Order: sequence, then C-alpha cells, then structure tokens
Amino acid sequence: MRSAFLISYFLLCISLHAQQWNWAASAGGGGNVDFCHDIATDSQGNAYWVGTVSGDVDFGCATLSTGNSDILGFVAKRAPDGTCLWVRGITVGFDEVWVFGIAIDADDRIYVSGRYNGTADFGDGITLNGLGIDDIFLARYDTAGTCLWARRAGSSGSDDESRGLAVSASGDVFVAATCGGTSMVFDAITIPNPGNFRQLVVARYDSLGAVQWVKASTGNGQGKSARSISVAGDRLFVTGQVGFSAASFDGTGITPGAQGSYLYVLATDLDGNAQWARSYGTGDNEGMGISADTLGNVFVAGRLSGNLHLPDDTLTSVSSNDDMLMMKLDRDGDLQWARSAGSAQRDLAWDVTADGMGNAYFSAQFNNTIEYFGTSVTSLGGEDILISKLDGDGDVVWVARPSGFQRDIPLCIHRHAFVPHEIYFGGYFWGAITYGSTTIDDVQNGDAMIVAGVDTTFDVSSYAEAICQGDCNGVAHVFANGVEPLTYLWNTGATTPAVAGLCAGAYTVEVTDGGGNSEVHAVEIMEHEPMMFNIQTDGDSLWVEGGSDWTWELDGFQVGAGQPYH
Repeated sequence: MRSAFLISYFLLCISLHAQQWNWAASAGGGGNVDFCHDIATDSQGNAYWVGTVSGDVDFGCATLSTGNSDILGFVAKRAPDGTCLWVRGITVGFDEVWVFGIAIDADDRIYVSGRYNGTADFGDGITLNGLGIDDIFLARYDTAGTCLWARRAGSSGSDDESRGLAVSASGDVFVAATCGGTSMVFDAITIPNPGNFRQLVVARYDSLGAVQWVKASTGNGQGKSARSISVAGDRLFVTGQVGFSAASFDGTGITPGAQGSYLYVLATDLDGNAQWARSYGTGDNEGMGISADTLGNVFVAGRLSGNLHLPDDTLTSVSSNDDMLMMKLDRDGDLQWARSAGSAQRDLAWDVTADGMGNAYFSAQFNNTIEYFGTSVTSLGGEDILISKLDGDGDVVWVARPSGFQRDIPLCIHRHAFVPHEIYFGGYFWGAITYGSTTIDDVQNGDAMIVAGVDTTFDVSSYAEAICQGDCNGVAHVFANGVEPLTYLWNTGATTPAVAGLCAGAYTVEVTDGGGNSEVHAVEIMEHEPMMFNIQTDGDSLWVEGGSDWTWELDGFQVGAGQPYH
C-alpha cells in the first residue's frame, strides 16, 4: 500500500508541475452525440472548437437548437481566457451534420469540414444540396463567424466524409476524405471509381473555394479510412486504415494485400504526387491522428489490436481490445520508433500535435492501470483522459490524467503556435468533472467539452543539419519550453535561439526560463561524409567515376542525366 501511494503521489506532483489547466467549457442538449471533434487557434490566441450536438444547447453566449435536424454541427469561438464570443450552427432538415475538422491559416481564414445528409444551411444565405447519402462539405468563415462560402463533394451512392483538414503556409487548403460510388465529384473535377469501392481521397482548394486538384486511391474493398492530414513544408502526410485489400495512391502501393487491417502513412508533395507510403499490419490497426513539423518529424497517434509488424520489431496488444499507439517517422518515411500501452480494456490514442521543437503532445483514453513507458497511470472514472508529452526519442517528458472520477474521452488536441503556447484538448464527458479550478457538468448522456491549459515544464532540445566538409555555414537551433521569458547565451556570445555561420564542432548554450530553471545544452555541427565519386573532365566533356545514377544541373535546371555532359 505504501508503495502504491507514493507512486500515485509522485505522478500527481509531476502532472501539476507539467501543466496548468486554466479553463474548461461544455455544451450539450441531452443527446448522446455531443462531441468536440477538433480545435484550432487564430493569430490572436482565440480558440475555435467544432463538433456535433443535439437538442437545445447553451454554449454560454448563445443557444443552438437542433430543430428538425437530428444532429446539428457547430463552430464556436472562445477568447484566450475562455469567454464565449460566438457560436454558429450548421443544420439540415430531419437529418445530420457532422463537423470533424477545423484549420486556420496565417491570415486567420477559418475552414471547417465534415459530412451532411440532405440540404445543409450554414447561415448567411449559404446552403448546399446533397448528392447522395452522406456528402462532404468544406466551408470558410471569417473571425466574426460569417460563413463566406461552402463547397460540396462526394458521390451519389455512398457515405462520404472528410475527417482531415489542414492548411499550408501559402494558404492552400487540403482535405482528406473517404468516398465511394462509381464516380467522385469535386466541383469541376470527377474521379472515376469503376469498382464502387470506398477510396481515400486528397484534394486541394484555394482560399476562394476553387478546387485545384483531387487524387484518390485505387483498390478493392470498403475498409479504407483517411482519419487525419498534416502539412509541413512541401509535404502532405495522411494516416488512416486500409483493411483486407491491396491499395495504392498515385501509383504508389499503400498496403501489400488482403490480410488484416493496416495502419498507413502516405506522403505526397503539395501537388498530390505520391512520395512514399508505409503500412503496418496485420491485426486491426489504424492511424487516428498525424502531425508533422518542419524539422522532418512525423508523429502518428493510433490504435492496435493484435499484432503490428514493424521493420525490426512487432508490437502486440495486451488483449483483443485496442491498445494506444504512438509512432514517429522522418519525412522520408523511415520509422524512428513506435510504442504501445494498454490494459485488458479498450485504450487508444486519438490525436497528436507536434510542438515544432522536436516533441509532440498526445491525447489518449485509457482504463484500469497501464504502464505508460515507465510510468504507472491508473484511471479513476472508467475511461479516463491521458495527456502526455513525448520527446523526439519517444521518451516521456510528462504524462497527466487531468480529471478524475468521471468518464471523459479526448478526441482531439491542439497547441497554439504563439507564446504562451496554450494546449487545448476536446472530446466528451459524463457527469460533473473538474479540470484545474473549473468544474463542468453534462446535461444528460454526456456533453462536448474543450479544456485549455499551458505547459510550464522546463525542457530544452536542439536541432542542427550537417554541413559539407570545410564549410562554415552551419545553423544550430535550440528549442526551450518553460515559464516566459526565456533567455539564451551561446559560447559564441550569441543570445538568440538560432545561431548561423557555424563551422563543424561542438557548441554550448545556456538556457534560462522565467522560473529560474537553467540548463547548459550541447549542440554539435557535423560534417557530411566525403563524396564517393569524382567528376572527370576532358575538354568540354564531364563525366562521373564512382556513381551509377546522376543528373547534371545548370543554374537549377536539369540538362542531362546518366551520361557524359558536353
């Protein structure tokens, strides 16, 4: 008993030090479909949450009523301190609207996506007719909550939906969806689907709602999902599941065959050209969330049941129920690590958000007591929320159970890009439940919720790329998290988080946060290995000795390949 008490107390101390939950809000109308599916923030730190509700629902500054709709979609905005600013509903007559995704670009253009059945009314005179059973929608709002436009996509004979939504630095909008039917229509672009099988689809729109391109998978079977999409630099990353069939995308194979359900990760460029695909089977495995950063990290949250075969290992679930799964790949598709945790009941990781500093925050649900990568965590209310921060090596920075004694599920997690980098998670809960100093209570049958906090853990990491031999153009980046303000002092005398013009060698930087925490961190600039080929010349001819495949470029343009250049 004494050991168990000390472990629980120690975990509680770690959790309280790691983050502070500042406010929480809920919304529900007595149905069992009140969910928060996604969260995003704008440049001013306002938080937007989207999801579904049923009945008469009080959001704090406005009430939405389902009316004739069975299920109502919502988009809601809260100030950084949690004050409700506005709420907008999306309705259909006698049917359902599900809002699954939200993304906000650098200019605070707000996009939401999901599915609807019937004729959808977005307000502000914007409506969409239906094509088939369930159709995809993409809509844009401004920061005042005005719907500016909405677009429809899908087929006439299947259940279609978009669960993944992302924006690029240049303002393009990317939708990850699943569609069936014999043809998939995205405005002026139609993709044939002769076998009438369910396919994963990726589409790009501009900020005015004009579709730029659409690409879909091929392959038999109905067991395909596109659960999440992320953009980093010049790459798109999509994850989901392909079950009991071979599938490909843009000529690149995703899954090898018909045994089991595979978790997959697909990478394309911003024009939809496939770069690589990886899949992991052969149990019942699925990618639920994906988040990439510009450092080349691709983090995946998901679930596994049975076996998940990796290149050099196999993960196996504790029981026949799901276990939570956390993975990291690099931008070239090489698996860096994969870890799982679970109990005899259902445990899974719903979502992940990268912090841009080499770490990632995961949201998961768990039951009973699990061993979470060296830390024992016990649920108090049946299914409980587990929020954790993992570093680039997959090690736990901190893990927290933010609530207790009631059931709560975290469907999404988001980190604000600007200081103080608030963390938000959302989902649904039952009963009276307390996050930090805020207690919320459901109306009946569970309500949607959003919770805001800040990570105050002092943590330092770094990143540096190798340079060519003899060069002195290296750049070292140090990333720090903690209580603001943060200060930096390099052994070169620099006082900025990033230092350029470095030669190969070891460097140190002392980082101090506003709470008095300090760490001296080492960063090494490495040199690339020398090239294993020689360029030979003879008059006006060039050729390569020691290489088997090469190209010649002049002023950035390819002028020859695989043979001497004249």
